[in-house]
Amino acid sequence: MRSRTILAAMAILSIGLLGSISQVRAEAPSGPMRVVVHVNFPESGTQGAGLKNVTNILKEAPDTQVEVVCHGAGIGLVEKARTDHAEAVEALVKKGVKFVACENTMRKNSIRKEDLLPGVGTVPSGAVEVVRKQQRDGYAYFKP
Repeated sequence: MRSRTILAAMAILSIGLLGSISQVRAEAPSGPMRVVVHVNFPESGTQGAGLKNVTNILKEAPDTQVEVVCHGAGIGLVEKARTDHAEAVEALVKKGVKFVACENTMRKNSIRKEDLLPGVGTVPSGAVEVVRKQQRDGYAYFKP
């Protein structure tokens, strides 16, 4: 008898969960796609591939809102003295892509705002920015 009660409770919970998932899908925001690109890796080749991914996203869906968040080892992508991709970043900034650098990482590595590429903004915490974009602002997550 007890196992039947447990099974019935599990079935009710499952139905409720499926209903919640359907409701979330039905309430997906309309309008342009929003994507947060997470860069926390130092490899220049992977960074370049990620920038190419952003370019391809904009080709397919030109009105997409894209924010590239650089922190930890990925800060070099937007640092003037270290990046191999200054021209690609500049071109994407001109297309409306937002690039931001983590102030925690900047402080840890003695990087000043003027050490960043033109058009690159900052956020207090790169990790928190990635989470906020997904949870609060409805951005899809993409990591090259």
